[in-house]
Amino acid sequence: MASSDGPWFPTIFADKCDGCAKTGKPRCIEFCPNGVFEMKEGKAFVAFPAKCGGGCSTLHCSACAPLCHKKAIVFPSSFTSSCCLPKGEGGKDMLRKTTCEICGKQYWTNRESDLCFDCESKR
Repeated sequence: MASSDGPWFPTIFADKCDGCAKTGKPRCIEFCPNGVFEMKEGKAFVAFPAKCGGGCSTLHCSACAPLCHKKAIVFPSSFTSSCCLPKGEGGKDMLRKTTCEICGKQYWTNRESDLCFDCESKR
């Protein structure tokens, strides 16, 4: 379980995700009651990270992770070091470490915005 001090949302490693090609329907998208995921180019991605856990009975929901047969979905408690992060040329959907422009907190993201989710939700 992750600390309540940091943001809680999943990360999908694009190099692992196959969009549940064998079933025809991405399990994470079908399962998530909060609409956190969307599809892009045949793969699921985290479109609305701030929605994660909002409607779930637990504060830190991670029920979608075991549904992924490719183990492409991970949560903050799974990140113990940068060795887990995908390597690449910094393309879209790749994680990058950045600093929030407002509060100065460092965090990992695959979004173009340099505002952490806490500061973004206050706007």
